[in-house]
Amino acid sequence: MSSPLRLLLPLLGLPAVALAAQDQASTKRLDTLTVTASRVPVPLRRIGSSVTVITAEDIAARQVVSLADALRSVPGLDVVRAGGLGQQTSVFLRGANSNQTLVLIDGVEANDPSNPGGLFDFANLTVDNIERIEILRGPQSTLYGGDAIGGVINIITQSGQAKPGADFSAEGGSFGSWRLTGNSSGRLDRFRYSVAASHLRSRGFSAANRRLDDNSEDDGYLNTTVSARLGWRALDNLDLDGVVRYNRTQTELDDCGGPHCDDPNERSYADQVFGRLQGKLDLFDGFWNQQLRLSYTLHDRNNQDDPDPISPFPPATNHFKGEKYKVDWQNTFRLIDMEALANDSLVIGITDERETASGDTTPHRSASTLAYYAENRLTWLERFITTVGVRQDDPNHTGDKVTWRATQAILIPETGTKLRGSYGKGFKAPSLFQLFAPASSFGPLGNPNLKPETSRGFEVGFDQSFWDERVLLGATYFRNDFRNLIDFDFSEGFSNIDDAESEGVETYLEFQPFDFLTLRGNYTYTRTEDETTNKRLLRRPSHKGSVDADLEVWENAHLHLNVLAVGSRDDMDFNVFPAERVNLASYAVVNLAARYRVNRNLEVFGRVDNLLDKRYQEVSGFGASSVAGYGGVQLSF
Repeated sequence: MSSPLRLLLPLLGLPAVALAAQDQASTKRLDTLTVTASRVPVPLRRIGSSVTVITAEDIAARQVVSLADALRSVPGLDVVRAGGLGQQTSVFLRGANSNQTLVLIDGVEANDPSNPGGLFDFANLTVDNIERIEILRGPQSTLYGGDAIGGVINIITQSGQAKPGADFSAEGGSFGSWRLTGNSSGRLDRFRYSVAASHLRSRGFSAANRRLDDNSEDDGYLNTTVSARLGWRALDNLDLDGVVRYNRTQTELDDCGGPHCDDPNERSYADQVFGRLQGKLDLFDGFWNQQLRLSYTLHDRNNQDDPDPISPFPPATNHFKGEKYKVDWQNTFRLIDMEALANDSLVIGITDERETASGDTTPHRSASTLAYYAENRLTWLERFITTVGVRQDDPNHTGDKVTWRATQAILIPETGTKLRGSYGKGFKAPSLFQLFAPASSFGPLGNPNLKPETSRGFEVGFDQSFWDERVLLGATYFRNDFRNLIDFDFSEGFSNIDDAESEGVETYLEFQPFDFLTLRGNYTYTRTEDETTNKRLLRRPSHKGSVDADLEVWENAHLHLNVLAVGSRDDMDFNVFPAERVNLASYAVVNLAARYRVNRNLEVFGRVDNLLDKRYQEVSGFGASSVAGYGGVQLSF
C-alpha cells in the first residue's frame, strides 16, 4: 500500500473514538437544499444522484483562495494544476476528460468556447462571494446539454438575505503573496444585494519544477475580481434578479514542464465576464412557476512572449476570444400536491444558445443550439422518489441528439437509510476549434465531419445516518462508457478515434461526536481504461482520499485540519521525443488553518499549506507549492 494511503486510513478511523456522544443535537446536513440535481430546490435526502455541497462555512474554515482548492476533497473529483496560482488547472469527474464537465456560475455556462477543447480552466476562479458549490456527478446532458458528460459544478454566489453588513480582510504570506477583499450584502424590504471585490498578488514560484535542473525564475500572478448580485421582489409573485462576475488576471508562464523550461518574459492576460438576468413568476397559487434567464459569457485571453536570452522560442503574441449568449425559459408545474400521499412536479424548458470563437490564428466561427428538455419528479408516500427526463438538442453544426436520464431514491426513515440509483446518457458536441481550426505546418487540424462524443453511465449507492444524524456514511458504485472521443491524429487532424471507460467506488463518512468537533473522510477508487491502448487514462489516480477535522477550541477559536492523499498517476513527459508515458508518485499533503475572533468586529486567521513540506508533482515536470504560511485580519460591521 502506498504511503499516502497508510497515512489516510488510520485517520478515517478517528470517528470510532467518540460514539458515546450520540445524544447530542442533530446536524441535519441531509436537509441541505440543492438546485442543480433537478433545476429546482430539493433536499439532498430526496435526490437519487450523487451530489456534494460545499458551503461558505466550509470554504472559510479551510481558508482556500482558489475555487479549485476548495474542490480537492470532493469524492470522485481530481484537481490537477500545472504549477502555482494562475497556472492551468483542470478538473476530472469520475474519470471523464476535463472538457466533459460543465461549469455554471449562478446558472451561467462558464466553459470557454475559444478553448481548443471547450473546457473551463479553473486557474482564475477565486472563492469571492460564494455561498455554496454543488457538484453533481454522472452524465447530466438531459437537463444541461453538452459539456455535462462527467457532471456539473455549479457555483452559487451570495444573494443577500440577512441584515445588511460588510466584511474587509487583508492577508499576506509566502511567495510574496498578499490579498485584499471586501464585501457587503443584505436585504432592505423588497431589495437584496451582495457585492464583493478582491485583489490578489503573488510573486509565486517557478511553474517549471525548480528541482529539475535550472528552473529558478518565479512565475507571478495578479487577480482582480469584482462580483455583484442584485434582487428585487417587484410583486408578491414576481422576483427579478441580476448577477455579474468579472475578473482580470495576469499570469507569468514557462515554456514547458521539465529542465530548461524557464521563460522570464512569457505572460498571459485574461478578462472573464459572467452575467445573467433572471425573472421568476408564480401563477395560480404556485401551480405554475416560470423562470426566464438571459446569460452572457466572455473569455478574452492574450498570450505574449517577448524576446529573452533564456527561452529558445521566437517572440509571439496570440489572442483568443470566446463568447456565449443563452436564453433559457424554464416552467415548473406542480401537478399533484397531496401532502404525505403523493407529489408530482414537471419541469419543461427550452434553451437557445449561440457561441462564438476567434483568434489571431483562427477565423471567427460560431455555432447555435436549440434544445428542449423535460423532467418529471414523482414522490410517493414520502419514501419513493422517481425522476425521468428527456432532452433533444439541435446544434446547427452537428446532428440532432436525444438524451435521457432516470433516478430512483428509496427512503427508509425507520433506519435512517436511503437507497439510490441512476442511469443516464450524455453527449458533447465538438468545439469550434476542433471543427474549424485551419491547417497548420504540421498538417490538418479542424474536421467539420466530427461526431459528438457520447457517454452512458449508471450508479447505485446508499446513504445511512445514525444517532440523530451525527453519523453519516455512504457508498456509491459507478460506471461510465465513453464513445467517439475526439483526439488528434497527425494525418487527419481531430478525429473520433477513441473509446474509454471508467468505474469505481466513492465512499464517505462524517461524524460529529460533540458540538465542537466534526470529522469527515472520503475515499475514491477509480479504474479507467483507454480502449484503444488498453492503458489507464492520464492524470487520473486509481486511489484518492481525504480527511477533514473541524474543532472549536473554545467559543471564539476554530481549527481545521485537512489531509489529502492522491495515488500514483500516469502522465506524459514531453521533454523527450517522442513523448514518453511516465508514472507520477503518490503523495499526501497536510494543511492546517486557524481562526480567532477577538471581538464582534475583529478576527485574525492563519493557515499553513503543505505542512510537512511534501515534494510532489501534479503534472509531469511542473512544480507544486512547498510548505507555505499565510495570515491576516478580518473586520466585520
